[in-house]
Amino acid sequence: MPFANADGAKIHYQVEGGGHGGGNGEDSETLLLIMGLGGHATEWGTQFPAALTERFRVVRMDNRGIGQSTSDSAKWTMQDMANDALAVLDALSVERAHVAGTSMGGMIAQQLAISSPERVSRLALMATTCGGPQAVPPMPEAIALFAPAPELSIAEQRRRALRVITAPGFADKRPDLIEQLVELRLAVPTPGRVFQAQLEAIFTSDRSDTVRGLQMPTFVLHGIDDTLVPVGNGKLLAERIPGARLLLLDDCGHLPHLERSADSAAALLEFFGGS
Repeated sequence: MPFANADGAKIHYQVEGGGHGGGNGEDSETLLLIMGLGGHATEWGTQFPAALTERFRVVRMDNRGIGQSTSDSAKWTMQDMANDALAVLDALSVERAHVAGTSMGGMIAQQLAISSPERVSRLALMATTCGGPQAVPPMPEAIALFAPAPELSIAEQRRRALRVITAPGFADKRPDLIEQLVELRLAVPTPGRVFQAQLEAIFTSDRSDTVRGLQMPTFVLHGIDDTLVPVGNGKLLAERIPGARLLLLDDCGHLPHLERSADSAAALLEFFGGS
């Protein structure tokens, strides 16, 4: 089982597909996926990463303290998590990779690209924000999810959250997927201290000015119906990153890799496969 040693953390990752990189150091064909708040690598689902593996060697990682990854620290920063991603690339002897992150994973991906631009070939930012004073806050129904709800079981809390952060009607159309996500979180719970540490890292990180210096090709993908990270954040992010491309998905909330799996994968394949 592969692990990368980072400062104060041991990061689990998994490698799928071969693309043209085939594990032989052809770094441009490696695609690193970074998951969001409280999520682990399996929550990318099956359809989205499977489509990407047809072209790339796809690396999925558990952020520190999540899933099979561990951490010795009580708190950490966005830069710490970006360094964890670097540790995974180092463990694979990958000098440069394509990087895609969703939600908090998109924030980590931004920080990685800012602090180590030589390691990032192309950058895809999904359902995320650069933070800062102009960031659009979550909708009231999404903010309410962070309030304690001891009367609800963990499974009930997860179902409620998924109903709120996905597009209207999605939970009713795809109850099978909702239950899969609930079961995944029950099987591999996110410790409360880790969730809190991730939240603090999010709230104390502001990349609204530093993203202006990014030079690698960048693609911003955002659901129009996102209540947790409203679509205005994606628009702002695309405006601030020079030359960034923006794709807005209708009938899509905070989980484009699950709500619009085929379309999201196709868009990333086209972007990462570009010249």
